[in-house]
Amino acid sequence: MYTELLAKTKMLKDLCDQSLKRLEEIKQSESYEVDFYKEVKPFVDDTMAIADNWRELAVSWINKEFPKNLHPNQIDATHENIQHISIQSFYQDTKVKRFKNMYESVQYVLENILEKVATAK
Repeated sequence: MYTELLAKTKMLKDLCDQSLKRLEEIKQSESYEVDFYKEVKPFVDDTMAIADNWRELAVSWINKEFPKNLHPNQIDATHENIQHISIQSFYQDTKVKRFKNMYESVQYVLENILEKVATAK
């Protein structure tokens, strides 16, 4: 179970990194036009499939191990922020400061899980 949680957490970190990179590239491009059905929907659907599975694994791990400074409500908030990040990274009118705050919040929780699960083995 913990191996799958670690794998999904690493995948989500990579997908969030991709989202941040995409937003930075889109912000520099003045003529970028997003194709919702060819770009946004497939990426968000794939990301959320991983995030949905990750949320279940993370919550059950928290309920079993009771790690310090990690709670199920943080997992739910992180799951929601991952969804926002994956969608907003495609649009030029996204507010960078708000996006980066969500991104950093997500990264904090994901890194916290990676650290605590790896030391709990």
